[in-house]
Amino acid sequence: MREFFRALPFALLPLQPAWFALGAAAVGLLRWERWLVGTALLCVLLGSLGQLWAPRELYPLERPPFLGSLSPQASPNLIRPFDLDGMFGWNSADQAGGFAQRVKEGFWRLPRKNPQSGREQAEFLAGRWYPLEPGQTYTQSFYLRHDGTQASFQITFFTERGHHPVPTQMEKVAPGIWRVWGSYTAQEGDKAVRAIDFFNGGGDWTYLEVGWAQLERGSAPTPYRPGEIPQVGLWPRLAWWVGLALMSVLVFQGCFFLLRKVNSRWAAIALLLGLAVHLGYGMYQLTHFEAVPARASGFTPQPNCFGHGAVMVAGLAWVLGGARAGGVALLLAAATVWASGSRAAFLALGALVLAWLMTLRRSRPFALAGLMIGSFWLWLEPSFLGRLSSVFQLDSSAESRLQFWHIALKAFREHPLGGVGFGNFPLYYQINLPPGAIETYAPHAHNLLLHLLAEGGLLGLAGFGVLWGSVAVVLVRRSAWRGLVLLGVAFLLNLFDYTFFNAAVYYPLWAGIAWAMLQAEQNERAVIPAPRNHNHPDTLTG
Repeated sequence: MREFFRALPFALLPLQPAWFALGAAAVGLLRWERWLVGTALLCVLLGSLGQLWAPRELYPLERPPFLGSLSPQASPNLIRPFDLDGMFGWNSADQAGGFAQRVKEGFWRLPRKNPQSGREQAEFLAGRWYPLEPGQTYTQSFYLRHDGTQASFQITFFTERGHHPVPTQMEKVAPGIWRVWGSYTAQEGDKAVRAIDFFNGGGDWTYLEVGWAQLERGSAPTPYRPGEIPQVGLWPRLAWWVGLALMSVLVFQGCFFLLRKVNSRWAAIALLLGLAVHLGYGMYQLTHFEAVPARASGFTPQPNCFGHGAVMVAGLAWVLGGARAGGVALLLAAATVWASGSRAAFLALGALVLAWLMTLRRSRPFALAGLMIGSFWLWLEPSFLGRLSSVFQLDSSAESRLQFWHIALKAFREHPLGGVGFGNFPLYYQINLPPGAIETYAPHAHNLLLHLLAEGGLLGLAGFGVLWGSVAVVLVRRSAWRGLVLLGVAFLLNLFDYTFFNAAVYYPLWAGIAWAMLQAEQNERAVIPAPRNHNHPDTLTG
């Protein structure tokens, strides 16, 4: 039992990998691997250099004279400059149509009639929501120009309680440009408002252009100021690279040290225990979900991390404990992937199962027979797979990924050396929403390579390549094939997602690489011949 208690900290890796990593990093201070430290420093140098090339402002604004001078006493503007990207026209027959096109001087152009049907639009709106506080008065304003001689519009505050049209004023601020505004006092039940939103009151125009929108507290508009643009600054981006490299080195060294002191099979059993507890909590979540289809997330932030982490832990249990432990881990991971509904994890799990099968000898026919029976049953009952059954279908989720990839490539083409800066892809996507965007927010590019290119450019990708390329080279030189398989599984998980640096994926990967390196080192020592004893004749030394 003493061996089990020594290995018990590994049970934390499936449940709270970040906590495990902190402990391993503390232990990692006791031992240093020179080759890894050098490549980590080069990774930091290249990645940081790329961040110096990233743009200082992703959305630079020029202030036209008609906006007036800024007022230091004004309340914040809730609408960001790029929030009008999703504006469109609407009528009851066609619904949404005639999406806004960005033109010069900070304006977006909207056609009076639906381009497909030719019907006149009754309303123009941006589908973004902003918080309200009951009892507070808010003013919605924007600048407008059109190609006619007269036009009429009415602002409406659309909240959870429906439309609230308000008296609307139009003031000419420059030749052909008007400022339009209206005010509303939020009532009980008003938690958020959809802005900008206004009705078409007629006129002789064929298109209008809207820009410089503002939503602020108060009963009258103040001079325009842009809403907050949440761009990640230079120093936090540099700190990300330094932290990534430092934790990589320390966790690797800590796991290398721990695995020399712990029986690897007991460590694999501890991993199985943690994975079983995590799966149990995920199954508990499924019974309490109201969403359909339900997806469990366990102790992770979201379901994909739950599934991806289970695949990586299963691979680590196989690396540490051998075929039997790997088989049990794969069964637990299969159940976890099913509970998570992660299709990328489903594909990676299949690749890991094939690698596991290649290591079997006498039991391989039985394992193959079990897989064939299970596959045949799933073919008869595909509904059991739920979301996983659509892994090869081009549904809305897959189509949205294509849009993410397109915007990621656009970011790389515009900023090839340093990208848009780490942590800034979500902002860049919102600023450059594709036409007919399926999702208006993208947390990442849903592909490791494209995300690195978008946020780090060629220099960021080079830094990543130096670190992981050197790891791959060392694994090949030392014939640590299971470590290479685990690395390949991590990359496979990130073909359609971006979880490589997530703790649930990253730290099991480093633990597996540390064990593969340790095994290779021990094997090298085992084949070194013992020194000859020169104190005896050759005939007595054997």
